[in-house]
Amino acid sequence: MPVQLAALPNGIVSGTHPAAVTLTVDARRMHLRSVITTIDADKAGDVVVPTGLRNAEEYLLNPVVLWAHNRTQFPPIGACEWLDVQPSRVVAETRFAQNVRFAEDVFRLYEQGILRGWSIGFAPRRTRKFGLPTGRVGLRVEDWDLHEYSAVPIPENPGALTVALQKGLVRDAALRDWLSQVPDDRGGKTVAAGDVLGALGRAG
Repeated sequence: MPVQLAALPNGIVSGTHPAAVTLTVDARRMHLRSVITTIDADKAGDVVVPTGLRNAEEYLLNPVVLWAHNRTQFPPIGACEWLDVQPSRVVAETRFAQNVRFAEDVFRLYEQGILRGWSIGFAPRRTRKFGLPTGRVGLRVEDWDLHEYSAVPIPENPGALTVALQKGLVRDAALRDWLSQVPDDRGGKTVAAGDVLGALGRAG
């Protein structure tokens, strides 16, 4: 499945991966191990190379994990415990905040498999243009800095999300309101997508 790329208000770029998966769940400690980004191309053929992550140590000094890249409306939901950069993906372990209703609700939705999406907020350092079979020019982000990563409202099963809301499984009012607006599709088109990397390529 393609990556969805979008510009964030602070000028960095986000990449949302509908194919991201939760690998392990530790309910007692409220930890999740998940794939937060992959080498999959976006719908325009652009690629963010996982091994191009250059600031992992710096990021881990302030390893914030957000809800939908939002730094003002919602509190951080947790912190990254570690990153594993692999050739085809980046795996992260997230420690969710305990005794914070919003963060606990988000964790439970992942734990139950209702939510599944993750998105990186990053700044490209080095990019390279390359030709695609379609004839257009793609952009390959070979080096980049991670600013944060976010849990994003891409439901594994929109019907299950609706049931969770109806049953009152989401206690936080702000999160209930946010999730009630998630479109009823498996594509999870809740993060505005745009050919951001293409724009970078044209500027370069």
